Amino acid sequence: MKTKIIPLITLILFTSCFKERKIGQLKVNGIENVFVNIYQEDEFDFVTALKYEIVDSEKNLVLVKSQLVGTEDDITNLNDFKASSFDSIMYLTWGNENEIYAVYDLKSGKGYPKSKLNEDWKLKFQNADNLVNELKKNNPNLIANWNK
Repeated sequence: MKTKIIPLITLILFTSCFKERKIGQLKVNGIENVFVNIYQEDEFDFVTALKYEIVDSEKNLVLVKSQLVGTEDDITNLNDFKASSFDSIMYLTWGNENEIYAVYDLKSGKGYPKSKLNEDWKLKFQNADNLVNELKKNNPNLIANWNK
């Protein structure tokens, strides 16, 4: 009996520690048929990861799921998130609508925190800053969360 209970408890603990739940999907304002899915990990920890992925209207992945930020909060809705764009550059804000947490250029594949390019961290930050500078031409109040 003991030999059956221990594997069962191990399986339950293992699967419950690595689950994530989808909080919801945001339409990217200004770009047709592009959406951002937001997820939160369900872990036994003080800080859990928020993750995002970009998909099209056919649910095809544009950008694979990646960690966005860690939070102590249990996020239950997307009320504080906003997905916007300028030209082919889309960005995601959380809380403050001027504070960018993620940016991605649909044409070049450059982005932060996730990119389709194989960049080192220095080039990734430079590319991200360049994208934010392009966005600032349309909205000078935007700031990058990673530069705070």
